[in-house]
Formats: sequence, structure tokens, C-alpha cells
Amino acid sequence: MSEEKKKALLDQVQWLDKITPGGLVDYCERARKLLADSKAGISPYDKYTPEVPDGFFLEPGKPLLDEFEALGLKELSKIGFVLIAGGLGERLGFSDIKIKLPIITIEEDYTYMKLYADYCLACREMALKMDPALDPATFHIPFAIMTSDRSHDLTIELMEKHNWYGLGKENVSLIRQEDVPAMNDNSATLALNEETGLLVTKPHGHGDIHSLMHGSGVAKRWQEQGKEWLVFLQDTNALAVKAVISMLGVSRKHDWEMNSCCVPRMPGEAMGAICHLKGDDNSIVINVEYN
Repeated sequence: MSEEKKKALLDQVQWLDKITPGGLVDYCERARKLLADSKAGISPYDKYTPEVPDGFFLEPGKPLLDEFEALGLKELSKIGFVLIAGGLGERLGFSDIKIKLPIITIEEDYTYMKLYADYCLACREMALKMDPALDPATFHIPFAIMTSDRSHDLTIELMEKHNWYGLGKENVSLIRQEDVPAMNDNSATLALNEETGLLVTKPHGHGDIHSLMHGSGVAKRWQEQGKEWLVFLQDTNALAVKAVISMLGVSRKHDWEMNSCCVPRMPGEAMGAICHLKGDDNSIVINVEYN
């Protein structure tokens, strides 16, 4: 390795040591243990019994869905959308950011980002109809996008190209999550780019969004604007927006602090699941990944 590459690698390691919780050594040790446990089939939830969590099965055309949608419509003036969009579409055979993926081809550039922006604007229009006291000149529904080192600049480029999709640049907050070192194998060997000599890094994961919303001050700013609900959208889940209003109604009626939209999971299906894990002394409702 050349001296130039060695220096670049050292600089990167020092930077990663600062941004990685507990430092790079602790990060690697924790990763090694977690990967070893995963390989051995050891789970922190082994002492819990999984059950289907309580919830509501809402079907179109049924009175229960209509009831919750009516309640949810009254909450539209109090929401903000948070789009989790840190990754690229490599797994889907798409080399650009996921939110740039086309949903339909009968209209040019009808991407996931356009769908989410159009939905946000439609919610704004409905909120104005539901509450005549709102001022159309000042009322807006804020929109946040979590990006990563690899998607941040590309996201800005996409938004500017389309004039921020009518959302207004001042109403959109971009929050960048830090990348962390990627592992090569279950031994937690750090992955190295053979061409650059630098460590390969990847976005840390969607769970960062909660600490980022808090740490960036965006959540507090929205609260000061009178917003009471955060609606989290995954980067490529177009059908989920169909359930947003009824979910708001469910949360409002039952005074829930958090709510998740799910679909039935078939046994063995490669997708995470919301489970009620019941233990001897306590129980939790949590997302359990299939891997």
C-alpha cells in the first residue's frame, strides 16, 4: 500500500473512531459478538414467546375503516412526513437512489419521491378543507428526508431538478446519517476497498431516524409548529400511504404513541414481522427481522 493510501486510511480510521458509538474498537467487538451469536442461533429474545400483537384488521368498504379514516382526517393539520431514504437501489438492480425509482412508466419521471410529495400535498389540501381556520398562505405539512453519505447529494440534485416537487424548499429538512464500517464476514473483518485502500462504509440503518430527528432539532421545531404526529415512510413502499389516514384515526382514538402498518406474513417469508414477545416478567412489541 502506498504512503498516500496509508495516510488516507489512517485519516478515515480516526474519523470513524470519533463518530462510532464507543469508538471503532468497541464497535468491532460488539459486531463480532452479535455476528457470532447470530451464526450460533443465539437470540436476545430466546426467553420470549412470540404472539400476534393486538391491532385492528381494516378492510376497505367496512364500517371500522370508515370510522378510523373519519377520525384521521381531523389530524391532517398536525402531521409531518419523514421519508427514510438513505440507500441506493443496488439490490433492486438500480444504481441510483431508491426514491428515484419509477413507480409507473405511463408518466415520465413518476418516481417514489413524486408519489410521496403528491400525497403530502393532497393531505395539505384536505386539511385546509377540514379546518377553515387554517391560513392557506402559511399552512404547510413539513417533510423530512433521512439521507446517507451516498444518497445525500443525489437527493438534493433530484429535489432541485423538480423544484422540490411543490413542497417548498423551506418546508423540507434533509437529515444525513453517518456511515459506519462494513463487515466482510461473521468474524467481523472490516471490509476494505482494494482500489482506494479505504474501509468500505455503509449507512447505519433505518433506526437512526429517531435519534436524528431529535438531535437535528427537526422534531422540536415541528412540535413548536403544532405538529403532533410523525408519519414515517420507507423509501419504496408506495401502498403504505393508503393506510396513513386510518392509522392516524386508530392512534387518536386509542391515544397511542406509536402505531405500525403491517400485512399478514406467511411462514418462512423473507420479511420482518411485528411481534408481541411475551416473557415471564414482561413483554414487548417489537419488529423482529427475518435474518
